[in-house]
Amino acid sequence: MNVTLFYAELKPSQTAVVRENEDGSYTILINRNKPRDKQIQGVMHELSHINSDDFYSDLQAGIIERITHDAKHDADISGFTFYSNVL
Repeated sequence: MNVTLFYAELKPSQTAVVRENEDGSYTILINRNKPRDKQIQGVMHELSHINSDDFYSDLQAGIIERITHDAKHDADISGFTFYSNVL
C-alpha cells in the first residue's frame, strides 16, 4: 500500500490528517510546524486509521477518534511504501 507524506502548513490544532486517494493509495498531510516527535505520533495515528479501515466504518467519527486515541500507536507498517514531499 502506498502512502505519500506531505509536510505542509496545517491549522495549529492539526498534527496530521489522512485521506484515501481514488487509486487506493493514501496521502497524509503532516504539520511542518509541529515538533518531530508530535509529527511521528500524528503519522502513526493516521496509519492506525488506515490499518483499521476506518474509512469504511459505520461508527461516528468522534467514536473512531476516541478509540484510536486510546489505542497504542504501534501500527504495523510492514505493508506500506512511503513517499515524502515538502510543500
